[in-house]
Amino acid sequence: MTRISALHHFQRRFTGNEAKEVEDLANSFLKRTKVQPTKPTVPEIPALSPTLVPALPQPMPPSTTGSAGSAEEIAFFDRVKKFVANRQTFNEFLKLCNLFSQDLIDKNVLIHKSSSFIGGNPDLTTWFKNFVRYDGRDEIIENKPKLATGKVVLSNCRGLGPSYRLLPKRERLRVCSGRDEMCMAVLNDEWASHPTWASEDSGFVAHRKNTFEEGLHRVEEERHDYDFNIEACLRTIQLFEPIVQQIKLMPEDERSTYVLPPGIGGQSETIYQRVIKKIYDRERGQKVIDDMFLRPTAVIPILLARLKQKVEEWKASQREWEKVWREQTQKMFWKSLDHQGINAKAVDKRQFQTKTLQTEIQAKYEEQKRQRMVSWNNVPKYQFEYLLDDVDVLQDACHLLLTYLHHAHAGNAGDQSRLESFIKTFIPVFFDLDRENFERRMSDVYDASPPNEEMDDGSPNPDDPGMSRGRRTLNGKKTDLLRGVLEKGKSGKSGRKGNDGSRESTPGVGSAMDEDMSTPHDTPNDHNTHVDPAENRWMEHPVGGNGRNRQQVNPNEPFIRETYNLYCNLPIYCFFRTFQILCERLAHIKANEKQVHDDVRRAKVSKAAHDLKMVDKFPSDFFADISVHANYYQQILRMCEDILKGEVDINHLEEALRRFYLQNGWQLYTFDKMLGAIIRFALAILTNDNKEKSSDIVNLFYKDRKDNETTHRAELDYRKQVEKLIREGDVYRIAFTKATKRVTVQIFKKDDKTFESDELTGQSKWSYYVSTYIMRDRTEGVPLSSIHWPFLKRNLPPALETEEDYNRIFTPQWNEDGLSIRISPSNYHITYDEGSKDWWVHDKQVRRRGLRGMEELREERRGRFQEKFVMNVQWMAGMSKDEVDRKNEEFRRWVKDGPEAVVEDQKSAEVKGQEKGDEDEVMAGT
Repeated sequence: MTRISALHHFQRRFTGNEAKEVEDLANSFLKRTKVQPTKPTVPEIPALSPTLVPALPQPMPPSTTGSAGSAEEIAFFDRVKKFVANRQTFNEFLKLCNLFSQDLIDKNVLIHKSSSFIGGNPDLTTWFKNFVRYDGRDEIIENKPKLATGKVVLSNCRGLGPSYRLLPKRERLRVCSGRDEMCMAVLNDEWASHPTWASEDSGFVAHRKNTFEEGLHRVEEERHDYDFNIEACLRTIQLFEPIVQQIKLMPEDERSTYVLPPGIGGQSETIYQRVIKKIYDRERGQKVIDDMFLRPTAVIPILLARLKQKVEEWKASQREWEKVWREQTQKMFWKSLDHQGINAKAVDKRQFQTKTLQTEIQAKYEEQKRQRMVSWNNVPKYQFEYLLDDVDVLQDACHLLLTYLHHAHAGNAGDQSRLESFIKTFIPVFFDLDRENFERRMSDVYDASPPNEEMDDGSPNPDDPGMSRGRRTLNGKKTDLLRGVLEKGKSGKSGRKGNDGSRESTPGVGSAMDEDMSTPHDTPNDHNTHVDPAENRWMEHPVGGNGRNRQQVNPNEPFIRETYNLYCNLPIYCFFRTFQILCERLAHIKANEKQVHDDVRRAKVSKAAHDLKMVDKFPSDFFADISVHANYYQQILRMCEDILKGEVDINHLEEALRRFYLQNGWQLYTFDKMLGAIIRFALAILTNDNKEKSSDIVNLFYKDRKDNETTHRAELDYRKQVEKLIREGDVYRIAFTKATKRVTVQIFKKDDKTFESDELTGQSKWSYYVSTYIMRDRTEGVPLSSIHWPFLKRNLPPALETEEDYNRIFTPQWNEDGLSIRISPSNYHITYDEGSKDWWVHDKQVRRRGLRGMEELREERRGRFQEKFVMNVQWMAGMSKDEVDRKNEEFRRWVKDGPEAVVEDQKSAEVKGQEKGDEDEVMAGT
């Protein structure tokens, strides 16, 4: 702030004699400073606008009145300026005076702060204290509330609802010029609008208007503008017509002396002024009003004719605009209510991407991990749970998929045939649907694939016996126990003699699990992937002789399963997730059947709007059947199919969904994109990809799903096979409960247990433990911290990298794997059957290499012993030769006779040493 403006503020805040003195001082000081250029004159404030929009505020000119100060006061500021000798510091002094003039600081603070500027000059300080009448006494502060500043804090006023506050009396009784009796009667001076911006937690959530809502608001504003001006013009005409009739009946002498009353006989002056200014604009309208009061007999008749002409023009224009407004309202009304549908297409485009689906379940998995850190949180193992209990919805979803496949899919005929076969096979198998009813429901879709080529297209079929039994993949080499220890997890079977009957004794289970399913997409690299499940086990547990509570327990006892599991990779999960979204959205449409019947019934009722042609469309324009027994869900499905066939425009479906399915209809706006995403994921499953192996995973599921009974070993083998196929990425377990029709989806890590122990009985827990114990992988449910190695790792031969190194060093050899190991069902202790054994023998050359290695190892250990205990003299440092000999003698005695002999010698030496000490003391005394 410059010193000139500071002085202006400085003089403005004083009262009485102080204000006069400072004013004279400031003006005199300004005369001696640089002359400011004259400011242009400010034009008069324009008259009020007749519109509802307030006029922009105009700045007020600064006050230039005032008298000159005394010569002594002017000399004070000159002396301060010379004493400070710095323009910036002098400006800061003026700012300080400005703060005092605005009552922002008191005299004590002013004198205290000014001492830093003029405190070095006692004369200036004394004169300034006398000038502001500073007496040096402390100010007594009274403990009372500060007077109101004049600004009303609406938050502290009494409220009426969430949006209004009662003003204080001093605000209600303020004088307002320009009001007449009508204004005083109708205007609100007591309550002020003060909305409360509630948060989302309070239940009130304000939403942003969409473009269609804004369009409707613009239409209503235009209508209001026409209605308001026409009504105001008619009221003004009603005021002028009696006056014009009166003027016509007046004689000439009365006309010349006629004076128009200010209100023209009405209750308000603002109405006719606003109308006149609306017609003639603001400046000319004000001139017309002035002329009307100066020469009423000449102006009012002409003005009345002009008003009548204008109101007719406005009414004609309003009638033309009504057609446009009605058309726009009909187009935008239903869209303005559809808040979800505006962003539905953009949201669904992102939702049906692989990355989005993967991020969705990963975020849920991480959230559950954080929730499990709190002990009292009961967090389920699965990430998502879905209820798919409506068979008709599942069939309708498949029907839409097949319709899209035949009429809207851009793929070739071969892909179309494979996809159709996959959909017709996978969906009934997973959801346990009746194949006959399912085929009957899909029969109206055109089938392009011949019956004899349906199973040769690369899609797996669980009903084909050739698909469930394949050739066992054996490496043709005799395996043994040593190779099983050295190459744990590699190809090769560690068989055990005498236990082959354990698998054969379980009918229909072991034989199925021992054989791999041959797939139509075999490549040379696939043969290393398909391994016998028995090769994943390092032993076989005996079937008989397992007693528990005087009953024989079978470790491979089959049980009827209630939940069927699908272990899959990301493409299969994405296919299932998008198919579930389609079924969920169709179920929402079907659930609104009763509401649609009510809406159609109300729309069919005769109304005045029908006679006035205000209703643009009826339910019959959207649905072919609107009877009492109509099925609107099926009609929506037929609309979707007709859109896929190109017979109906998708805008027709969107409009029908907006009118009758306003809350959930937006979910089908992009049903064609959803069907395309499902087909894309299905095609990714059937594509020959050595990395994903999705087709092989589906084959394993078909093989596991065909039996209602299973064993713990079979479930573990199924899981391990899928984990070997999925080399990269997460494993997803999709579980379907047949009784409740519920589906759970879970990210299945390698450390997760296949079965939950709290859901198993005692016998089932033992069977599950045995099944996972005999696997080459880590035993499930057993923490690594409680595992101890039963042998020294240093005794293991080094791991070999190639098969040639193994054959060169350890072959030929002879072995017998006959050791029978069993786990007690009662206490889980390991026992060995009497008479069973394991042995292996190398040829003489290998044994000679082993003997030479043993001698070399002995020499190495003997050398390390000599180095540490004989040759190393570190422990001998600081000891005499007798002490070293005594230590060596004690060590030899310790090796020969044990530690007890050394302890006894030490005690004897201590006793002898004490006796010798006593004798020395006696001799010294003598």
